Amino acid sequence: MSRLNAVAASLLLAIPTHLFAQQPSFAAASADTGQASEAIFETKDAAALTAGLAPLAKDKLGKNQREVRVWYSGFGNPQYLVVIRQTPNSTTGRLLFWWDQYYEESAAGADVRVDHFVRAGYDCGPIAKRDSRYGEDRWISSVCEAKLKGTPDWKAFLSEVAGHPLPDNPAAVDSAPEDTTGSETWGITVEMKSGSNYALTHYRIALTFGTPEPGRGPKLQDMIHALAATAKRQTSVAQGR
Repeated sequence: MSRLNAVAASLLLAIPTHLFAQQPSFAAASADTGQASEAIFETKDAAALTAGLAPLAKDKLGKNQREVRVWYSGFGNPQYLVVIRQTPNSTTGRLLFWWDQYYEESAAGADVRVDHFVRAGYDCGPIAKRDSRYGEDRWISSVCEAKLKGTPDWKAFLSEVAGHPLPDNPAAVDSAPEDTTGSETWGITVEMKSGSNYALTHYRIALTFGTPEPGRGPKLQDMIHALAATAKRQTSVAQGR
C-alpha cells in the first residue's frame, strides 16, 4: 500500500456513502508471482508478523493441516483478516483487525487516531504494534483480535472459498497491465495452504466509504462484514442506525 493510499484511508475512516460504482475485477496468482504479489503483501506480511503469524506462503503446516486466510482491504480502517485452520478433528477461526500508520522520521510520532477509532467501534483485544519497513516506506503495523459474539460458522467460509477454485497459473497477476493506483492492495485476497501446497487469489472490488450494501460485491465481502458486526460495540451499532 503506498503512503498516499494509507494516509487517505486513515483520514476517511468510515463515511456511509458509496464512492465508486466500478465493476469488480479479478486477478489471480499462486506462490511466487513476483512484483504483483509483493505489492499485494507489502503490508499484509507485516500485519501477519505483528499478529504473531508467519506469512502463509512461508509457513510450515502438517500433512493433514489446512489454513485459509481471507484479507479484506477497503477504503477505510480497520482492514480485516479472517484466519481459519482445519485439521481432521477440528475447524477453528479468528478475525483480526489491522491497519497501518505511516511516519516520516520517528516511529514514536506515528498517528494513533486510528487506534482510538477502532477501539471506539469494536470490542477487540490488546493492540499489537510492529515497526515495519518496505523500501522507502516506514510504518507502524497495528493488529488486534476481534472479540466475536456467538459461534461463527467457519465451515461456511471454507465452503465459500472452495466455491472459487484457486488458480494454478503463477503468471496471471504479472501478465496484467501495470497498475499505478495502488488498487492491487485493495479488495479481497484469499490465501490457502494445505500441507506444502500454497495458492492465492486476489479480487479487486468496488471501493466504498463505510459498509457496502449486501450483494454489491463477492459473497465473502458480506460474510466478513457480518462477522465483524458481531464485534461492534453497542454504542457504535446504535449510532449507525
